[in-house]
Amino acid sequence: MKKIVAISDVHVKKPGDTSDHILVQFLSHPEVLSADYILLLGDIYDLMCGQHEEYLKLFHHHFELLRDLGSKGKKIYFFEGNHDVHLEKLFTKVWPNREVVVSQAPVLEVIDGRVYYFSHGDEHEVDNISYHKYIKFIRSAPLEFIANHVMPYNLLRLMGENASRFSRKKGSKKFNADKVRERFRSGVTQTVKENVDFVLGGHSHVQDQFQIPGTQSIYVNNGYAPHTKTFIHIEGHKIKFSSLN
Repeated sequence: MKKIVAISDVHVKKPGDTSDHILVQFLSHPEVLSADYILLLGDIYDLMCGQHEEYLKLFHHHFELLRDLGSKGKKIYFFEGNHDVHLEKLFTKVWPNREVVVSQAPVLEVIDGRVYYFSHGDEHEVDNISYHKYIKFIRSAPLEFIANHVMPYNLLRLMGENASRFSRKKGSKKFNADKVRERFRSGVTQTVKENVDFVLGGHSHVQDQFQIPGTQSIYVNNGYAPHTKTFIHIEGHKIKFSSLN
């Protein structure tokens, strides 16, 4: 039976920070080294946008670990979140044959006879109209062109740091894990219409596992990795949250 591992919302800011250690632990974990599917479900980085080669230098240790995993024939997905976008050209520089698949859209995979739905998970935040307008803008073709060909790396980094600081200052006062969990459960119930068995996503920063009412679908979210210090581990269609030590 195939083994699937997944992590999301690591929010690595710079080499050596707590989130960087979490990601390295994940990519080096024995269960990940022996997995068949490795899923990076978005917001792995606190800011990564466009094909700037500075990212390859700054996070060379992550790319080396991913390169080693890809060379072993594992299927690796990197789902773009709302903090890491327009990365296909950057990843193509490292993996011209798409050994690591970059996707903005959800992906369906049939694995050992079961249907899996993989995504960043922000599509489940159905009632947040302002967010969906924002994400439509930052994922748009004009912004992709600007990120890849117009915006210099240093300016992009400065803008991202300021936006991230503002977002955290504003969001920390309002965050209520129980309310967020219920909102996402409601959203998943509305958005998942396909006949799927497992729905893996992130974005909410709240760890969760529940069966979508009236379906056979089980929704799984690892939450904010620096807090949970876990990753999703599925083998034989059995779900658990494995610890990162």
